[in-house]
Amino acid sequence: MSRNISVWKKFVTVTIAAISIIGFGACGSSNNSSSVGELDQIKENGEIVFGTEGTYAPFSYHDADDKLTGYDVEVATAVAKELGVKAKFVEANWDSLLAGVDAKKFDTVADQVAPSDERKQKYDFTDLYTYSQGVAVTKKGNDDIKTFADIKGKNAAETKTSNWNQTAQENGANIVSVNDFAQAVDAITSGRAEVTLNDKLAVLDYLKQKPDAEVQISAKSEVSPAAAFPIRKGEDDLVKAVNDALAKLRKKGVLEKLSVKYFGEDVSVK
Repeated sequence: MSRNISVWKKFVTVTIAAISIIGFGACGSSNNSSSVGELDQIKENGEIVFGTEGTYAPFSYHDADDKLTGYDVEVATAVAKELGVKAKFVEANWDSLLAGVDAKKFDTVADQVAPSDERKQKYDFTDLYTYSQGVAVTKKGNDDIKTFADIKGKNAAETKTSNWNQTAQENGANIVSVNDFAQAVDAITSGRAEVTLNDKLAVLDYLKQKPDAEVQISAKSEVSPAAAFPIRKGEDDLVKAVNDALAKLRKKGVLEKLSVKYFGEDVSVK
């Protein structure tokens, strides 16, 4: 009896080991095949996976009904439609987004990823779908500031750790510390500050939400590339397919329409 039990145990052990090996191999091949390009895999799966924050209005956020929406989300959805697949969004914090591309959790990221020189060393980028620039915001009727150089000697309301704080100092402004853009606007309208520097898209979103705000854009810096889709190196077919999709969306006026919807002007062109 004990001999039969021993033989049965060996049979079960060998069977389980064989199943485990087969299962592990199947799992690996289904998630990653070196012989299949990412674009082919996307078409086979019927979806393209975008990493996004979901907390970065107006680019990627949840509306009053808790639906994920935003400029980047809608652009990504439109791109997926042009590719003939569905858009799937996986939310993660900013620091995890590009890591998710590395780990193949996402095909790309829709979250205002700027194609910096450092990032270009690791990723290929599609054509741009957003351009932006720095702007100087003043109280309505203030015509003293027409360029960034004009803020020299002026009081600039800036957050302590922002790049705009540094830019303001480099241009000779005196810093009035605030916690956010809303406080900067309050500082300007109350007379504690004369100007604040910030990203154009963020300012446009604020003015869209608060059209009666007593501030204006008085000066702009040079336009700079703001956002493109980062894609793992070597996936040239996917980069080309997304670029073709963006070109079609631009030609159809979809990018302009989405830009105006969220920012009041077309930010998809330079």
